[in-house]
Amino acid sequence: MAKVKFFIDGYQLEGNDTDTVLNIARANDIFIPAICYLNRCSPTLACRICLVEADGKQVFACNAKPKEGMQIVTNSEEIKTERKAIMQAYDINHPLECGVCDKSGECELQNKTLEFGVTAQKFMAKEQNREIKNWGVIQYDPSLCILCEKCVHTCNEIIGDDAIEIKVGGYKSQIGPKNSETLDCTLCGECIAVCPVGALVSTGFKYASNAWELKRVPSACAHCSSACGLYYEFKHTKTEAI
Repeated sequence: MAKVKFFIDGYQLEGNDTDTVLNIARANDIFIPAICYLNRCSPTLACRICLVEADGKQVFACNAKPKEGMQIVTNSEEIKTERKAIMQAYDINHPLECGVCDKSGECELQNKTLEFGVTAQKFMAKEQNREIKNWGVIQYDPSLCILCEKCVHTCNEIIGDDAIEIKVGGYKSQIGPKNSETLDCTLCGECIAVCPVGALVSTGFKYASNAWELKRVPSACAHCSSACGLYYEFKHTKTEAI
């Protein structure tokens, strides 16, 4: 591991040559967009939104390592055009149910669609029959899933349950229990927490509230003795006399 100096949009940064361009940029308050990236997991290269130019070549910031003197551009006109096309592809056949979706208001797909100015759709694909799956306290809607793989990597690499995987099938691909039809896990709910859209939700929470109605309070996970920091979200509606 060695320190290298490189440039992002003209600003000189220093970081380890084993770290990713995305991590170093965000640590220095330079924002590079990404949907699928989690800094404690291996990069999935699923969303491709973190596309940048490094010394004139297009690379993905979540996977690229910095080199001495490297010149990185994050918002060239070509990069903007590519990102917009990527978002158009993500929006193909995505149900327009933001008014009732539990993730509306904090949905990454919703945010990036607006951010990159996707106002019309020029791509199309054959509609697929995607049945909603109920796994006890967890419900999965494959029609909303964008296959970012955040849930899979969180379950497998952070939690260690190794309970879910990508069921590969081209345009029919979706998330599913690993080696089984039923979900065999500790029901920690972290897959729900990292889902950037409304594909994974708590069965008891669905249609119960909107994102902007919730308040967050800090707490600690009781899953093990590590007591990792987390937030609870709650909605206070009324006080009833006992």
